[in-house]
Amino acid sequence: MLPDNLPCYWLAQEGCLVYECNSLCSCDKSCQNRVLQKGVQVKLEVFRTEKKGWAVRAAEAISRGTFVCEYIGEVLNDAEANQRGERYDNEGCSYLYDIDAHIDADGCLIEGKVPYVIDATKHGNVSRFINHSCSPNLVNYQVLVESMDCQLAHIGLYADQDIAAGEELAYDYRYNLLPGTGCPCHCGSSNCRGRLY
Repeated sequence: MLPDNLPCYWLAQEGCLVYECNSLCSCDKSCQNRVLQKGVQVKLEVFRTEKKGWAVRAAEAISRGTFVCEYIGEVLNDAEANQRGERYDNEGCSYLYDIDAHIDADGCLIEGKVPYVIDATKHGNVSRFINHSCSPNLVNYQVLVESMDCQLAHIGLYADQDIAAGEELAYDYRYNLLPGTGCPCHCGSSNCRGRLY
């Protein structure tokens, strides 16, 4: 239980589930804890890169902790996602995002079975063009709004540091590194793992 004097908005530690105020709260839509619900409020630009395909950069300075965008797409069950994933792997392009978390007794996320997957391939927004980096400037949180079921969480991307106008946006896809060669990583960071998976 949170203390009564805690403001609605506070920056959560990465890995913790984020709860936004909703229609059941006594606050109105101007509440500072209705961030993801207001949609993209920062200027973003989609552009083409030489090695990574499409990418997104900040069209204005973005302060650390600022909500950037929500990862939006079709919500699929695991079986449908696996079928599409095989097809996308053959095509060399995938925009699948696993909603793979559950909460523990402390309210923090733990990875688990993947009941739902977001597919932004055909229906999505600017978030599907945000690339991976081994040194990302964005962090992703699973955000609960109307439903308190963490398996139906929204995926919010937030600035993990101050981001300059013109800087490419990226988050860590956190793929498991599988034995073999995998897909090369082109993030260019000094601590690059060398491959995505």
